[in-house]
Amino acid sequence: MKPSLNYQDISLVPRNLSDVKSRHEIDLSINLDSNNTRYNLRLPVLPAPMDTICSIEMCRILAENGMLGMIHRFQPVSKRKENYKTLNNDKLDAVIAVGLDEKEIIEEFYNFGARAFIVDVANGFNTAVEPTIKQIRNLKNTYIICGNVDSKEGFKYLSDLGVDAIRVGIGSGSMCTTSIMTGVGQGIVSSIQECRSIKDKNGSKSLIIADGGIKVVGDIAKALTVGADTVMVGRMLAGTKEAEGNILKYNGKLYKAYRGSASYAVQQKRGKNPYYVEGDETIVEYKGGVQNILDQIDAGLRSSMSYMAASNLEQLKKNGSYVVKQNID
Repeated sequence: MKPSLNYQDISLVPRNLSDVKSRHEIDLSINLDSNNTRYNLRLPVLPAPMDTICSIEMCRILAENGMLGMIHRFQPVSKRKENYKTLNNDKLDAVIAVGLDEKEIIEEFYNFGARAFIVDVANGFNTAVEPTIKQIRNLKNTYIICGNVDSKEGFKYLSDLGVDAIRVGIGSGSMCTTSIMTGVGQGIVSSIQECRSIKDKNGSKSLIIADGGIKVVGDIAKALTVGADTVMVGRMLAGTKEAEGNILKYNGKLYKAYRGSASYAVQQKRGKNPYYVEGDETIVEYKGGVQNILDQIDAGLRSSMSYMAASNLEQLKKNGSYVVKQNID
């Protein structure tokens, strides 16, 4: 049996002669929509739709950087509508996060002008997601993100339903305790590779979003090398000025809260009785403006790709190579 690999288990190895003259000539963009260029991202990064990440300020600065924000679902519907209308009035786009019991809400957001939706559930490989996906798919000119899945079977299921981009990874997020509480989930690198294999075999147009486990820029480079089309990050954006939540002061240092979407606090916030928890809670040191993080991602990816003889993301997948570190069983 092959080992189950995470980002920390591998290192990228340059095996092709690079002809990249300058990091500035590297193209980091990714077009999320194969039908047109409406979601052409400057960086292959999406924010996790978490209540301690996706504020309206985060959505705004991401949009201003040629990226897409997410309006998370862990807030009153009225607040979601208000945030979307505010962004829309400024001609800024964002993805609307919805659950499985929000049929009327989906219609309302569509009538407001929303076209991109993320069906935000823990297990996307479940028949329960099908009615919501079909509802959105039947609306004209929509874009659907869904997940999470952890296997080729799960990826194929959502791809066959017409999902445009699929979140891959279960239990690999730093605030996710699913693997601990349930025993479910393989290493994120292995998940990406397995889903990539079925995507390529079937010629699927569904994109792979590597979701979970990304702590540093090098992890993003690894995810894109082994088969992801883009990545979803939470911890890297947590603790920034634009991240949702108040600044906390403790022992003379500044912090902000960071928690998983299935954590005790989030479930309580939604009026639920959290008898079963699959998310953790913590505080992270305050990082200042998120623009600094975006600039670090940009610079780090360019540097990594110059080593890997890649002037764009497709070349990174083609030329990318890695070794498994010796401490893997």
